Amino acid sequence: MHQFLEFLRFELKLRFKSPSTYVYFFMWAAFAFLCVASENFGPVSSQSGKVMLNGPWAMGYNMFGACMFGMIVMAAIFGTSILRDFQRDTFQLLFTKPVSRLSYLGGRWSGSMLVTLFAFSGLLVGAWLGTYAPWADHARIGPNHLVWYLQPFFTIVVVQVFFIGALFFAVAALTRSLFVVYVQGVALFVLYLIGLTAFQATRSTEHFWSGILDPIGLQLARVVSGYWSVVERNSWLFPMDTTSGYAPGVFLYNRLLWIGFGALVLAALALLFPMSVEALGARSQGRRAAKLRTLEQAQGAPVRTQIATGLPQVHPRHDLATRWRQFLALASLRTRAILKAVPFWALCGVLFAFIVNNGYYAGRMSGTDVWPVTYLMLESVEGNAYLFLVIVTALYAGELVWRERDVRFDGIFDALPLRPLPDAASKLVALTAAQVVMLLLSMLGGVLMQTVLGYYHYEPLLYFKELFVLVLPQLVGFSMLALFVQTVVPNKFLGHAIVIGLWVIVPILYNFGLENTLYLPGATPGFTYSDMNGYGHYVPALFWSILYWLAIFAALGVLSMALARRGAETGLRRRIGAALRRPSGWLPATLACLCVAAAAGGWYYYNTHVLNEFLSSKDRRAIQADYERRFKRYQDLPQPKVTAVDTTVEIYPERRAFEATGTYTLQNRGSVPVTQLHFTDINQSLRALSFDRPAHLVSRAPRGLYVIYALDAPLQPGQTMTLHFKVGHDSPGFTDGKVADFSGGDAGGKFAYNGTFFDLEFFPVLGYQPGNELDDPRRRREQGLGPQQEMAKRGDPVQSKVNLFSPNADWISFHTVVGTSGDQTALAPGYLQKQWRKDGRQYFEYSMGQQPMQHFFAFVSGRYAVHKEVYPGKEGPINLEVYYHPGHAWNIGTLLASSRAGMAYNEAHFSPFQFRQYRILEYPRYRSFAQSFPNTVPFSEALGFIQRRRKDDDVDFAYFITTHELGHQWWGHQLIGGNVEGSNMMSETLAEYSALMALKHQYGPDYMRKVLRTELDGYLRGRTRELRRERPLVLVQSEPYVWYNKGGLLMYTLADYMGEDKVNAALRDLLLRRRYANADPADGRDGSYPDTREFVAALRAQAPADLQSFIKDSFERIVLYDNRARSATARKLADGRYQVTLQVQAGKAQADGDGNETPAPMDDLVEVGVFEGAAGKEKPLAVQRVRLGAGQRDFTFTVDRLPTRAGIDPYNKLVDRIAEDNLVDVALQ
Repeated sequence: MHQFLEFLRFELKLRFKSPSTYVYFFMWAAFAFLCVASENFGPVSSQSGKVMLNGPWAMGYNMFGACMFGMIVMAAIFGTSILRDFQRDTFQLLFTKPVSRLSYLGGRWSGSMLVTLFAFSGLLVGAWLGTYAPWADHARIGPNHLVWYLQPFFTIVVVQVFFIGALFFAVAALTRSLFVVYVQGVALFVLYLIGLTAFQATRSTEHFWSGILDPIGLQLARVVSGYWSVVERNSWLFPMDTTSGYAPGVFLYNRLLWIGFGALVLAALALLFPMSVEALGARSQGRRAAKLRTLEQAQGAPVRTQIATGLPQVHPRHDLATRWRQFLALASLRTRAILKAVPFWALCGVLFAFIVNNGYYAGRMSGTDVWPVTYLMLESVEGNAYLFLVIVTALYAGELVWRERDVRFDGIFDALPLRPLPDAASKLVALTAAQVVMLLLSMLGGVLMQTVLGYYHYEPLLYFKELFVLVLPQLVGFSMLALFVQTVVPNKFLGHAIVIGLWVIVPILYNFGLENTLYLPGATPGFTYSDMNGYGHYVPALFWSILYWLAIFAALGVLSMALARRGAETGLRRRIGAALRRPSGWLPATLACLCVAAAAGGWYYYNTHVLNEFLSSKDRRAIQADYERRFKRYQDLPQPKVTAVDTTVEIYPERRAFEATGTYTLQNRGSVPVTQLHFTDINQSLRALSFDRPAHLVSRAPRGLYVIYALDAPLQPGQTMTLHFKVGHDSPGFTDGKVADFSGGDAGGKFAYNGTFFDLEFFPVLGYQPGNELDDPRRRREQGLGPQQEMAKRGDPVQSKVNLFSPNADWISFHTVVGTSGDQTALAPGYLQKQWRKDGRQYFEYSMGQQPMQHFFAFVSGRYAVHKEVYPGKEGPINLEVYYHPGHAWNIGTLLASSRAGMAYNEAHFSPFQFRQYRILEYPRYRSFAQSFPNTVPFSEALGFIQRRRKDDDVDFAYFITTHELGHQWWGHQLIGGNVEGSNMMSETLAEYSALMALKHQYGPDYMRKVLRTELDGYLRGRTRELRRERPLVLVQSEPYVWYNKGGLLMYTLADYMGEDKVNAALRDLLLRRRYANADPADGRDGSYPDTREFVAALRAQAPADLQSFIKDSFERIVLYDNRARSATARKLADGRYQVTLQVQAGKAQADGDGNETPAPMDDLVEVGVFEGAAGKEKPLAVQRVRLGAGQRDFTFTVDRLPTRAGIDPYNKLVDRIAEDNLVDVALQ
């Protein structure tokens, strides 16, 4: 014990004298401080704006993140503690003493453990101080409960440090190489990501073992708290028992498992560590003997010592040829030192496994495979694999700079007649060679996975462009940065921390609002490769930004040569002084690099800030806030409505621009005169406005954001007028994506060389638009705005008469002429009237004729292949057309089959399809959605076009998305609600219902279990990210997880319980009574649109008495179930059948909008059943629907075949918080 305490005391004394210990402490204190004081920083920054930043869940999640990224700190502390004696050769003296192995290892390890925990205790101090930051968002800071700090620290940080520290300590002790320790840390991190990617990509519903086996904690936190509501995240600790929470026991078992693992590692080390000079010396002598044998073999004879009889005459040469030979020799030596080392190939193996794993799962949607197109293989390099390459580069840069000093060869090496350039250039070449090898392995991994998956269109040129034209220059620049940092810092470990920190800080600075690529080290503008459009308009910005940063890093590389350590004078100040005394060697080269950087940066700035307006996220939020503050008062100002649209649109794909002229026919459909016309121009597309009656400009806001005209004579109720307009969009130069687009992305992505897709947002928009307001409460507080005004209540006398999707109109007639380049096809809603060529361009005329449509149109232009067929609709033939990229023909059959199925279902059960055509138009994957315009659906190439279903139970998302968007032709283009709460449900939920029914009829009820589970998971996870308050379905406002996932699930369940025919009868009655509301002002109605009160009334009219409460629970309340199967046993009967006894427990709760739950009385229909087959592949043997109250209940079944699984609500038709426990294995007695 005395020896143990002495080693412990020595370790603590030494560590607490070291500045690095306090640097680590303050680093983690700063990390935690920023996590709490700034909502833009840390792992919790992407979570709901209502989660308390110092709450128990946030504290725990931040600590998991700190431990994951803190492995480099653990490696430095635990690794150096045991390696110190070997690096300083004190082990030979120490091990000759009667020192106990356990005392020596235990003292060193315990000291490291305590020091590491001290460093991580900065998390507690920083988080506590962050709650008092004056600039913090105190609406997101709760009370400082001590247990919220200490319980996560002891259950997360202490456990992580214990077992990860044990692993690092053991590897360092047995290999006596800190570099191997770092390699081990990188390998652990990457292998963990491989497992995490594989599990999440499979969309497995089995979370128990993935949570228990998780060593890092990300999946563990997801399993344990993935469905916690905001209230629960603000009050619940990670549970350390086996009964509470939504994954009982998982957190406790995980902690015990990894504590046990750490203990086993330490026990193994105590047995294997060679605590003797002889054993350690034998290892060293063996390595030296091997090197000597290699040298002898290389020379062809044993090394002999000869006595010189005379001194040769030496003629030193220091010319360019000598420097070239020195460079070649050093480059060869250093490159071979990296490429021949076992750790490098171990890292390459890990990288290759990572690429293969990511390639196998790349692009999966809902667990369904896609075709492994080359851009998906390349994207596996861009994310976490690129982080791997950066870390490896940082590690090897440190090894190359410090190698001579680490092996104590610096005195001899520094005395050699070697100029700085060959030395520095050889290091850069060695790093680049290692990067090239790893990129080649990445390409090989991608090609291998494409081959394995049966895809043979490899596109080697695309691999080369991406990996060696885009990625490699960035890695080379990072290498020069890393070499510079390692040159100027006093020790290698600090250099590693700074280099990785400089890479990590880029997204951090971005989140804090510093979004300009010119200021973020090594940053490039984001880009997306599209099969349709290639790299498109991103190429110039990428080229100039890469050149800019490469020139800056090259300047740093020159400075690293000037400041290189030579001789005993290694202090940075002395090296700077020496460099200043001989500027001729480095100053001209540095200035040349900076001139290149200035030229590239200047051109980049000119394009992104002069030719285009640069708007950061904060700038856009400020503009949105200003828009609301200045013009919100006009929201209810009467405006005329558009009744007819006639446009001529010229699309110029080659310069990513369009120009349009046209007319709107406006009618005052209100009861008071209209005296002013107000226009919102958020995209700055208005070029000119004129009217067929006298009017004058009253005001134009800065940037043309809001324009007001006064009519000289008011437009009286019922009167019409004509608006003439000219609009357009130009794409001068290039941007870095920070442009004036408030619709959810880069406006440049809407205008492409091939695949342009834009909509009516670029055309005149009448009146104030609430959709342009800030909707995130955090951002509103940041801009000094109060809570956002909610949607109007149902029955509101004004908004009930406003169309939900097109507040400027009710229904319109539509005509357009669209021109595009000669090799493209231009499409818009309407029927093609004629097509012609003029001046090398193609023109298309479309008209809806007398068919009314929503004021909701879009224009698409691209080089398409087209597949057409005719569907026999109820009211005549319907042309089905798919316009697609020629290389994406895989799922055309699925898109057409789902269109036919959707047509058949909706026409049979609701009403005839109102158009004579239905078209699907592929557009580039810069955006990832499909959108249903009248008879026209632009459909991203990122969705169904590359789907590849390989298993029968794979979710057919191409089929599902197609039938959903087709459903909108009824639910949205026939029946549309007013601009009031709940109306989104009648469009989105009913389209989701149509899609689910089409899927069920195509694949059968058993197939739907996985689909319904996906819907349930989407809802439960969505409510954890709620920014405001969750609302019941009939009152939903802007909660997609409610109207899509919950709505689709409960409509499916209602159809199953009540009968599909009855639900469809209710919907058909509502549709036929209220479709095309307000299409005819003289129809005798009050001008209001339907709302969800009519929807519920229609359902209630068809539902039996015993389902009235279910309708109320599903649509008018927020209800969650806690159903679980407790046990299931079976015994074989004499007749060969099996008697199964199933015990279940049921429960029900009602939640408010914040997630607070109260128990609710239960008398509900629930299914119970017995199944055969493995978990996830169950086939029903007996399923029955019973009415259950809260509590425990037993059921008995008799089945013909061997049962394997049994449970309650087996198809996940109810909103159950823990669906995993609904089924249990059947125990055969």
